[in-house]
Amino acid sequence: MPTAPAPYRPLRDDVRDRIRDRIVDGSYAPGTRLVERTIAADLGVSRIPVREALQALVLEGFAVDRETRGIAVRTYDAREIAELAGVGAALERVLVGHVVDSVTAEGLAPLRAVLDEARAAIDRSDVEAAVTANSRFHDVLASLGEGTMAHEVLTIVSQRRRWLLAQHSDPAPIHAEHVELFEAIATGDRVRAQQITEDHVRTTIENALRAEGTAP
Repeated sequence: MPTAPAPYRPLRDDVRDRIRDRIVDGSYAPGTRLVERTIAADLGVSRIPVREALQALVLEGFAVDRETRGIAVRTYDAREIAELAGVGAALERVLVGHVVDSVTAEGLAPLRAVLDEARAAIDRSDVEAAVTANSRFHDVLASLGEGTMAHEVLTIVSQRRRWLLAQHSDPAPIHAEHVELFEAIATGDRVRAQQITEDHVRTTIENALRAEGTAP
């Protein structure tokens, strides 16, 4: 039986996703000017899809159009960081409650795997890999709540949360909090798991403020 052709995907969408990934992983730092010509050369495309992609990222909230100074990666002030972290934590708290009530040993396996990946990266002093694994922990956790309304709403802010959760340069404390959360989920301690989720938001905010240079 012949394989169905892949659905058509506009080049601007691929370019948008690639630029967004670079914003999320910090390759394009907050405040960085996004120059069409430079990005087009870097990605090996013309300037037209880059221009369209940048406008889409402005609408998504990842970039800002500074009129005469061009488009730049969005920066977040302390209030916005706290709000984004709070929204994510509130949704994740609800999701964690569902996960505790329904997760199986098979479902816990990928969560354990990403914890092991972060631990191994920390042990070999690979900060970038550990930060990435710490951020992915939340993606894996969210996937365990697939089908719930909390998961559905979390997907709306998932890309911004990816950026927020990657804003730390000391992955060990974050990993330790993730281990605590995993253990609470694995033992079925719903109250403890939800409390750890709420406590975790403070660390997230502090790290993001430090990364943005707005920490007190």
